[in-house]
This record gives sequence, C-alpha cells and structure tokens, in this order.
Amino acid sequence: MNPINGISKVLYRPICRAYARHLGDMPADALLRFLCSPQFWMVNRFWPNFLQPHRFSEKVWSLQLHSRDSKLTMISDKFWVRDYVAEKVGGEYLVPLLWNGDKPEEIPFDELPLKFVIKMNHGCGYNIIVKDKNQLDREKAKQQLKKWISTNFGNDTFLGIAWGYRNIKPHIAIESFLEENENVPVDYKFWCFSGRVECISLHFDRFESHATLGFNRNFEPGGLQFDLPLYTGEFKRPSNYKEMVRVAETLAEGFDFMRVDLYNVGGMIYFSELTPYPGGVTTKFEPESMDYLLGEKWKRK
Repeated sequence: MNPINGISKVLYRPICRAYARHLGDMPADALLRFLCSPQFWMVNRFWPNFLQPHRFSEKVWSLQLHSRDSKLTMISDKFWVRDYVAEKVGGEYLVPLLWNGDKPEEIPFDELPLKFVIKMNHGCGYNIIVKDKNQLDREKAKQQLKKWISTNFGNDTFLGIAWGYRNIKPHIAIESFLEENENVPVDYKFWCFSGRVECISLHFDRFESHATLGFNRNFEPGGLQFDLPLYTGEFKRPSNYKEMVRVAETLAEGFDFMRVDLYNVGGMIYFSELTPYPGGVTTKFEPESMDYLLGEKWKRK
C-alpha cells in the first residue's frame, strides 16, 4: 500500500468522518472544509474553494458539504426513489421488483428466479449480482447484507460528507436481472444541469472490465473522461435515444444538477438511479476544460 494512502485510510479519513458526524445535519463549517481540502487536492491537484466554487469538481464537493435539502435524501434512497420515478415518468420505467424487506433472513431465495439483483438502498456499491442462484452462498450473502445494514454510508465511508445518504433507513430490494448477451446492460449516465442533458457517459461491463465512452447531448463523441479504459467496440445511438433524454430531463427537473442513470434493454428504457454526488470524493473529472465547462453550466440555486 502507498504510505500516503495508508495514512489517509487509517488516520486522515477517520478524523474527517468523526468531525462530520459531530456536526450532524449542520452544513460544513470552516474546520470541516479545511479537513476535506487535502483529499480534494490529492485527487484533483489544485486547492479548492468550497464557498465560491467554479469548477464542476468543486461544486460536487460543495454540494456534499453544504446542502441539507431533504430532497437529496429522497432521491438518494434507492428504494423509495421508485415512487418518485413512478410519479414523474411512470412505473413502466422501473426494473420489476421481486421482493423487498428489512431482514436478510426473510429473503425467499427458493421463490426467486435463477437470476436477480440484491440491492441495499442506503449507499453506493451495495449490490449482489446473482447470475445463478444455485451457485450463490446464501449465508455469505446474508452476512454481507447484515454488514451493510449496520453501516451508515453517509457517516461511515470515505470522508463522511455524503449527507444525502445520512438519514436513510436501510432496506433491501431484490430486482429482476436485466441483461444483454448474458451480461449486465450498458449503463447510460445523463449529466443534467437545470433539467437539461448536457453530456452522457456510457459504462460497459461495469462489474468486470468496465470501459467507458463519452458523448455530448447530440450523441456525438466527446465529453467527460474517467480513469477507466475507453470502450473499443462498436456502439450505435439507440433508436429511442430522444425518449431517453426526455425521461432523464423529466427526472432531473427541479434540480440545478442531477445525474440520471438509465438502461436500454431490447428497446425498453429502465431507471437505474439518481446521483447528486457523482464520483464522491475519489474521482477526478477530466479533461480540465470539461471540469470548467460543466462548472459554468451548473447554476447553483
């Protein structure tokens, strides 16, 4: 392990989390902004201005540090956001729900289909992809779910500043397994500013090799880049792309920024998630020109 990363995980991040937990639901004060600034510098290589942010990267962090809008909790809850989606665009855009509950031991594995996805609602990456339930270690899965349930993602991960997750009650949802060619479908991420799609990032095979492509609003190559390989296969604009944009913009309505994630499987559009904090506190947004451009498009209320 890199010595700096080791110090960060063992000492620096726990200090940040402890102080953020001390503040509770209060917006960040000068000390928390100062504590978070070294991590921002380590990722982005410039010192941030969280009070008067200009770049997109600064504004993502500033949102986590300062906004205490209850709507952020509602849309960050990966189960109850289903109600919001159904109300805004219709239930037909939701991935079919197979089961939901609060206790891992109550999951009816024998009644579930061969393939499904187990999701926790209160954080990022809390998913178990089941491609063959006969190969699933059920006890191990239950223990993993119990571990996630005992974690407050907003308080207990990274710097502890992802406030939108802080007040979510953990809940388990099991959804149908969406697939293309026996793999997870392409993940379309629509970056919306003041309710308008400005760019899109596509993520391929994100649980395995994970490659990306970037496009502008008109589905022309270009846009955000990530520390991930570029997808080298052929890919065409979906025939119902305009409908995807409409769905994304409808769901982003009322937010000065929101990333809307969708799937497109067999010509059917499905909702994935709404993300107010893309990249969290560990992702660098590139190129620098795009960091500035999207920062200009983000007109904060």
